Amino acid sequence: MAKKHGSHRNNSNILKAVIIIVAASLILAVITTAVFLGLGKNAGNAETTAVAEETAALTTSAEESSTEAVREVVSLELPGTDTESSVSDEAGTENTSGNTEESPADNTENSATESITDAGENATESITDAGENAEESAAENTDDSKENNSEENATDNTEENPEDTSAPCFLSFTNSPIIKAGDVFDIHKFIGYADDVDRDVQITINGEIDSSTIGKYPLEIVLSDDAGHTVSRNMEVNVAAEIPPSIPTEKKTEAFSDFLSAYKTEQTSVGIDVSRWQETIDFEKVKAAGCGFAYIRIGGLDDGELYTDRYYLNNIRNAKAAGLKVGIYWHAEEGSAAEVKASTAYLLNVLSGEQLDLPIAYDWEDFKNFENYGMNLKDINDNASLFASELAKAGYSACLYSSKFFLENVWSSVSTPVWLAHYTKATSYPGSYFIWQHSCTGKIDGIAGDVDLDVLYINKL
Repeated sequence: MAKKHGSHRNNSNILKAVIIIVAASLILAVITTAVFLGLGKNAGNAETTAVAEETAALTTSAEESSTEAVREVVSLELPGTDTESSVSDEAGTENTSGNTEESPADNTENSATESITDAGENATESITDAGENAEESAAENTDDSKENNSEENATDNTEENPEDTSAPCFLSFTNSPIIKAGDVFDIHKFIGYADDVDRDVQITINGEIDSSTIGKYPLEIVLSDDAGHTVSRNMEVNVAAEIPPSIPTEKKTEAFSDFLSAYKTEQTSVGIDVSRWQETIDFEKVKAAGCGFAYIRIGGLDDGELYTDRYYLNNIRNAKAAGLKVGIYWHAEEGSAAEVKASTAYLLNVLSGEQLDLPIAYDWEDFKNFENYGMNLKDINDNASLFASELAKAGYSACLYSSKFFLENVWSSVSTPVWLAHYTKATSYPGSYFIWQHSCTGKIDGIAGDVDLDVLYINKL
């Protein structure tokens, strides 16, 4: 029995040892598992932290991109797509390299991947929205900008380059000019022309002239502007051995007494306009003849030179002394705004504050070679308007003197009162005017030669 008992104790001891070993192994396994689980959790936390940082970076990037989009006004479609693709690729790579078995770490990783993907999608949506908003804002700004620029350009174009709506026009034309055999034919000596917009109208002469051979040469003169408008007239040039002397035409003069009887009413006054061509004038006799006013040339611009009419001072002094109402007119040939300002400064200096009863007239008559001035019709209208505005600064009013033809074909935008020249018994001019120059062959006591006769409409002044 004692042997058996010893054997049982040995077996018992062996069993205890096994149990201890197994228990120790289990404890070690539990500890090991706990350690790995702790490491896995830390790894998950680290991953989560990385994901959170990346998400924050994406959100910041999206906000910066959105801000940049608004600032730069560019499309952010590509940055949005790139961000989404980059995030998806990173999540796909991490999933593929992870464990195939589910574990808390896997769950954390998948959750982190979904978070990254969501963040990426949200970032993409934010960027895309910002891009779309930026594009809409850019489109609106672009439309507004175009509209504003269009309005500004339209205004500029209206002021500097108005729409060309009309063909050029002939302002002066000699139907049958005569040149001496051997002389060079210069078309600009026999015509004048202009366009509403173009300052350099193209002229074409269809036909040929042999100026060395006496004869008649038919020509067609064609004017063209940049807009494609054309106008033409026929001319017959006579090449002669000698230029024949001009034959004075018989002119019919008009006695001032007849003029007075025909046109003086309660609503009108009759008068004259004078310059050095009338030379010395006895204004006392002029007044006694029934004249109520006198327009007097003060001077002008001639071939680039400013001048004072040599009879101006005597004329205005004596006309006032005789009790006539007075006005002055300016012989105009200005080709630019600078020349207009120089002319008005000169005029005002000569005028020296003289009181006037009638507006100062702007008298442009150099239309025979108008194309040589390099102006269009808008330019000459602008010059007349500038003349008036410069005088207004000094307290004087202005008017425009011109003939019926030029008032209808040249002066389209001048707003000053009009002094109409139309030599006829009853004018057919449809526009408004306050003085009508009726004749240039009047006869009145106090003036030796011919004088212009004018009707002033008192209620239109």
